[in-house]
Amino acid sequence: MSDSAIREYEGHRILEAMRSAPRYADAIYKMIREANPGTGPILDFGAGDGLFAECFLRDGVHVVCVEPDTANIQAISRLGLQVLSDIGHAHDGYFDFIYTVNVLEHLHDLNNHLRQVHRALAANGRLFVFVPAFNMLWTSLDDEVAHVQRFTRTSLGQALARAGFELETTRYFDSAGFPAALTVKVLERLGLFQYSPTTIGFYDRAILPVSLTGDYLLSSVVGKNVIAIARKS
Repeated sequence: MSDSAIREYEGHRILEAMRSAPRYADAIYKMIREANPGTGPILDFGAGDGLFAECFLRDGVHVVCVEPDTANIQAISRLGLQVLSDIGHAHDGYFDFIYTVNVLEHLHDLNNHLRQVHRALAANGRLFVFVPAFNMLWTSLDDEVAHVQRFTRTSLGQALARAGFELETTRYFDSAGFPAALTVKVLERLGLFQYSPTTIGFYDRAILPVSLTGDYLLSSVVGKNVIAIARKS
């Protein structure tokens, strides 16, 4: 997210629709909080409209956000939080904890951005990453929000290692989302499905609770997303 590469984010419709999935957001936020090693400064890399920064604020914790999109910057600023348009503006070794949710898949220069994140972390600081999994699950949503790639546990771990991180753990998330996404691909080809607040809300209410239970058995094998936790070595 360098200044030279800033462009308006294409996925505002999906960001708004994701507000219809509070259980999904709460599950991710819980994992972010559990990964946070302490009480030092926190950075949200690619904060979007501020969904997770707002969760921290609700719990009395201020985070600094990195977000290049103009409309998203305005939304975050209304929360009273500091926003940087570029990770390059973050001070060296300042943050004890950085989290990034559904961001790395957008980045053409992934290695450079991860090195910048590594630079901004304090010694022994921790990074939490959440990204979409498996290119075979590519749907119209990926096209709409301009994804560059999806990841596996292996490819995400390799990307973090190249940037100098020491990987602590990787696992998949949302096991039921794997067959659900494959079903969506078929339905889209038949013109029978479109992502909307209604479809996302239904998944959040009816399927996600079952999926989270399934993750206890399947997180090492399959899921719609990949989670990684790494340290600055």
